[in-house]
Amino acid sequence: MTLLSKAVISALLAITSLFILKPPPAPTASDLQTPFTSVYEAYEAPIGIPAPTTSTTLITPAIDLCGQVFDMAKYIGWPDHELSKLVAVAQRESRCTIKAFNPKDPNGGSAGVMQINYFWCKPSRYWPNGYLQAHGLLTDCSELFNLETNLRSALAIYRYSEGWRAWSI
Repeated sequence: MTLLSKAVISALLAITSLFILKPPPAPTASDLQTPFTSVYEAYEAPIGIPAPTTSTTLITPAIDLCGQVFDMAKYIGWPDHELSKLVAVAQRESRCTIKAFNPKDPNGGSAGVMQINYFWCKPSRYWPNGYLQAHGLLTDCSELFNLETNLRSALAIYRYSEGWRAWSI
């Protein structure tokens, strides 16, 4: 072994032994307090920046609709960490439009804000009355045009699929 490799190994052992043999001290009360006691007060308006000379018109219907989707999903009990993805899927699937319908879907259509495939509410070999009907979420596929029913049904499908697989994410 060369002298350099012995020095490197000795240094590594010395450094690791500091943490293994002597753990760092627990934080004190002064460590847990915020170090700053004053609050920065800004000027009312930035200095030297002129006021805007033009106005812009914001198009907000999609934002308002997606906000409704977010609020209803939170109310229904969607996991908080999935709410942003849920709104993104609703935006992609239907532009957050509650009455959206895709007749080209091979299983009879996809309905509502989450574009739930009619496969989920039609009778099958495993669910003689339909999956969503068997779980008491709806009685007819047309109820998927109700925002609350659609999002409750989407939550049941999300749980059944163990995630977003039903939406090809």
